Amino acid sequence: MQNINLNLDYLQEEKIKVMAHPQYSPDLAPSDFWLFNRLKRSLDTYPVSTSLATATTKELNSIPIDEYQKTFQKCIERMKFCIEHRRDCFEHLL
Repeated sequence: MQNINLNLDYLQEEKIKVMAHPQYSPDLAPSDFWLFNRLKRSLDTYPVSTSLATATTKELNSIPIDEYQKTFQKCIERMKFCIEHRRDCFEHLL
């Protein structure tokens, strides 16, 4: 809980607006709609003997910055779509 308070304090100090977000919404979470599938596909190619942490770190570091930026832009678009559609589930539409 202490980390959450530190994060919220930082956001408030920096005047960063915190938006309400549905508790479980895989259609809005970049890790769910993009990153986990990508990691799953790429980590399948690693031998079992390779450390999962090492393989994951290597894979995350290989992703170009612009791909992360595009993904977060998609996240913003998905949030707008969600707001426009009154927070209905829409994962099947995207």
